[in-house]
Amino acid sequence: MSHWVHIKHSIDQATLHRDRCLEVPFNPTTPDYWGGGWFEYSNKEAAQEALEQSGATRQFKCPLCKP
Repeated sequence: MSHWVHIKHSIDQATLHRDRCLEVPFNPTTPDYWGGGWFEYSNKEAAQEALEQSGATRQFKCPLCKP
Protein backbone atom coordinates (compact mmCIF):
# COMPACT_ATOMS: atom_id res chain seq x y z
CA MET A 1 0.00 0.00 0.00
CA SER A 2 1.40 3.37 -0.93
CA HIS A 3 1.08 6.59 1.03
CA TRP A 4 0.80 10.18 -0.14
CA VAL A 5 2.12 13.44 1.28
CA HIS A 6 0.24 16.58 0.28
CA ILE A 7 2.45 19.63 0.70
CA LYS A 8 0.90 23.10 0.63
CA HIS A 9 3.75 25.61 0.82
CA SER A 10 1.49 28.63 0.45
CA ILE A 11 -0.16 27.88 3.82
CA ASP A 12 2.86 26.08 5.36
CA GLN A 13 1.11 22.72 5.79
CA ALA A 14 1.76 19.06 4.95
CA THR A 15 -0.61 16.11 5.36
CA LEU A 16 -0.01 12.35 5.24
CA HIS A 17 -2.65 10.19 3.48
CA ARG A 18 -3.22 6.52 2.69
CA ASP A 19 -3.44 5.47 -0.95
CA ARG A 20 -7.22 5.08 -1.00
CA CYS A 21 -8.10 8.24 0.89
CA LEU A 22 -10.96 10.26 -0.58
CA GLU A 23 -8.79 13.40 -0.57
CA VAL A 24 -6.11 11.92 -2.87
CA PRO A 25 -6.93 13.03 -6.44
CA PHE A 26 -7.22 10.52 -9.27
CA ASN A 27 -4.57 12.37 -11.30
CA PRO A 28 -2.29 14.43 -9.03
CA THR A 29 -1.07 17.63 -10.65
CA THR A 30 2.54 18.56 -11.25
CA PRO A 31 4.01 20.04 -8.07
CA ASP A 32 5.36 23.55 -7.85
CA TYR A 33 6.98 25.38 -4.95
CA TRP A 34 4.18 27.73 -3.89
CA GLY A 35 1.33 25.42 -4.67
CA GLY A 36 3.06 22.36 -3.27
CA GLY A 37 1.81 19.07 -4.61
CA TRP A 38 1.07 15.41 -4.08
CA PHE A 39 3.99 13.02 -3.60
CA GLU A 40 3.65 9.22 -3.55
CA TYR A 41 5.78 6.92 -1.38
CA SER A 42 5.91 3.14 -1.44
CA ASN A 43 5.75 2.68 2.33
CA LYS A 44 4.59 4.51 5.43
CA GLU A 45 8.08 5.02 6.86
CA ALA A 46 9.30 6.84 3.75
CA ALA A 47 6.14 8.97 3.68
CA GLN A 48 6.50 9.83 7.38
CA GLU A 49 10.12 10.85 6.81
CA ALA A 50 9.11 13.02 3.84
CA LEU A 51 6.40 14.64 5.95
CA GLU A 52 8.95 15.49 8.66
CA GLN A 53 11.43 16.86 6.09
CA SER A 54 8.83 18.88 4.18
CA GLY A 55 9.73 22.05 6.03
CA ALA A 56 6.08 22.74 6.86
CA THR A 57 5.45 23.94 10.40
CA ARG A 58 1.97 22.38 10.43
CA GLN A 59 2.19 18.64 9.82
CA PHE A 60 -0.90 16.44 10.03
CA LYS A 61 -2.12 12.91 9.48
CA CYS A 62 -5.38 12.83 7.54
CA PRO A 63 -8.40 12.57 9.87
CA LEU A 64 -10.36 10.65 7.21
CA CYS A 65 -8.03 7.76 6.43
CA LYS A 66 -5.96 7.80 9.65
CA PRO A 67 -2.61 6.57 8.24
